[in-house]
Amino acid sequence: MPLSPHGCFLRECTIQHSIVGERSRLDYGVELQDTVMMGADYYQTESEIASLLAEGKVPIGIGRNTKIKNCIIDKNAKIGKDVVITNKDGVQEADRPEDGFYIRAGITIVMEKATIEDGTVI
Repeated sequence: MPLSPHGCFLRECTIQHSIVGERSRLDYGVELQDTVMMGADYYQTESEIASLLAEGKVPIGIGRNTKIKNCIIDKNAKIGKDVVITNKDGVQEADRPEDGFYIRAGITIVMEKATIEDGTVI
């Protein structure tokens, strides 16, 4: 059963066994499973989001058709569209701060304020 507070923007997404923090934005087709998403410290307006997307940048939250499993997403993280974070290779430990994430005990941790670009597979 998912847990999500007031103030989240959830658009036709699937959330299973996950917690979604305050001011989180999940776009169309997002799937979260066994994930903790910390949320955001502030809202981005629809016009700010549209402007960022037009410039090829990633707004705070999770973009369209992204699939995430067994993950901790820290505050103000920006995860693009068509991203897959499932650790399908079963990596137990990895340090990738330059790419915005770590893996500890098989759980992917997206760093605070990290940007995971469109189409990334972890």
